[in-house]
Amino acid sequence: MPVIPWKSWPILAVAGGALLTVSACAPNSAVEPSLNPSLHGAELEHSRYGTLLRLASSTRASGDPAAAVSIYQQAIALHRDRIDAYVLLGDTLIELKQYDEAAKTYNEALRRDSGNLGAHRGYARAMLGLNRPEAAIVHYQAVLEQDPNDVQAQNGLGVAYDLAGQYKAAEGAYRAGLKVAPDSMLLRNNLGLSLALAGRSKEAIELLRTLANEPGAKARNRQNLALAYGLAGDLVAAERISRLDLDEQEVQNNLAYFAALAAVDNDRRRAAALGVHAPELTDNATDTGAGRRLNAIALEGQGLELGLAPTGRWFLNLGSYASSQQATAAWHRLRAQHGDLLGELTRLAGVQEGRQPLLVGPLTKASQAKSLCGTLEQRGQRCEAVAL
Repeated sequence: MPVIPWKSWPILAVAGGALLTVSACAPNSAVEPSLNPSLHGAELEHSRYGTLLRLASSTRASGDPAAAVSIYQQAIALHRDRIDAYVLLGDTLIELKQYDEAAKTYNEALRRDSGNLGAHRGYARAMLGLNRPEAAIVHYQAVLEQDPNDVQAQNGLGVAYDLAGQYKAAEGAYRAGLKVAPDSMLLRNNLGLSLALAGRSKEAIELLRTLANEPGAKARNRQNLALAYGLAGDLVAAERISRLDLDEQEVQNNLAYFAALAAVDNDRRRAAALGVHAPELTDNATDTGAGRRLNAIALEGQGLELGLAPTGRWFLNLGSYASSQQATAAWHRLRAQHGDLLGELTRLAGVQEGRQPLLVGPLTKASQAKSLCGTLEQRGQRCEAVAL
């Protein structure tokens, strides 16, 4: 499963190192409220504690979350038995992407009040930031036991299940959320991508195409549809839609990845290809967070989004071929001609039909991939180093 800056949150651009966001625009606040609305009362208190919370909130809103951290810590020191400041501090640490510290802070809140919904939600988001979706699932379930209609928790649970490669469970969570908020673009888009990852291409394309045609659709909605077409093996449609928003290099990078990923033939292998390592997909329990390609993003905002990020592995693109048979024949020929350079590499699977790139690897460093390409080009062989 592809660079544009984080602040513009692109779509997919594998070789350039971009990030694919899989969710739609921010949810309707009337349906999906701010993270911890129950804490607003504490901020209104006419006390030193309330004053500190208000000051921290305004400091954070002004764009200085680091300074807000210090103020929340002062509030905690003033009343260590109050939960509000712990949860707000945890939310701020998540905004700063300090997920370890956020988890510790939420844990302190849960030690004082094991049923606090804000702390459970926050701890789950911290676990997603640490690529530990299995732990996040438990805390989202704790929220939903108290409030089955919590749309944030249903969406978060779906994202956590997707990150763990449990697509059927993810679908159930998204659909439960849609019963409460049927018009949520966030939930519909996450569901569409989840269906695509599960290999249910027809349903995914139908849902994502509807979203892409709605008045409020963004570039990322269109590119999620391109991804669904790519996973289905329809590279012509994927290319056509990709060109609506991406430049030529990004389009080609995406198509290279689509062609490789479309060949994954079942859920478990697809999960492995995405870098998703749920416990049942690895023999080593310590590997559960290693190399995930699928990530949770926008953790500091209202709408928890699902995204695909580069794995950090590099491949050599040795050209585009009209069919799988031609690409296979070319690989055998090139490996024989350049065995000293290509002998230890393997071909990344392509689609069964249609034009596709010849991608070989993997390599761990950009410098290594570019050096190999340079040597191959000196020998007259076209080569491009790409990050997937």
